[in-house]
Amino acid sequence: MAAHKAVEGAIGDVCGANETDDPSEMIARAVDEHQRSLLSYAGGILRDPVAAQDAVQETFLQLCRKARQVASSDEPPTLAEFAARLAPWLFTVCRTRVIDMQRKKTPQSFATRRGFDEQGDSAPEAAVMDPGPTPADAALASEEHRRVADSIGSLTPKQREILQLRMQAGLSYREIADVTGLTTSNVGFHLHQAVASLRDQLVTA
Repeated sequence: MAAHKAVEGAIGDVCGANETDDPSEMIARAVDEHQRSLLSYAGGILRDPVAAQDAVQETFLQLCRKARQVASSDEPPTLAEFAARLAPWLFTVCRTRVIDMQRKKTPQSFATRRGFDEQGDSAPEAAVMDPGPTPADAALASEEHRRVADSIGSLTPKQREILQLRMQAGLSYREIADVTGLTTSNVGFHLHQAVASLRDQLVTA
């Protein structure tokens, strides 16, 4: 994957490959385990795959810098301890970067993107079906994908974000609260509202 190679190359430039205190193996695992969900998360907010890739690459570069600082501290945690807290940290950094990128957009561009975001995006018609479906199967799968995309698009931005962090990234309520700055109660409320809305729309559609 080109995006994966770009991230690996940038991490190599910052971390170096031969230092004994460089937790490069943990960072490589982090890229393997979290890159896809981070790209999906950033892309869902920015609606721009190139910008999403930039945000994720910067997230992993910050991870590399952070890992080197931790490794050189007086009482560094084990890599296992550091890795255990990694997912919410990555999403927090990525979210901060995404928000910063949004703020740097021109008002007109941001307004256009915001309006598009609020209406939902039914454009990602990426290959969601198997290579050899019948025309009827393909039409049915496309319609199901459209219904789900439309239903998710009707959620509020906050509901979509929390649903994605929970369902795609697999974060706990506490971790989502740490990422978004909400309380765990608010996370549960938004998630409940999102799931209820999706259920109602998909049942009645």
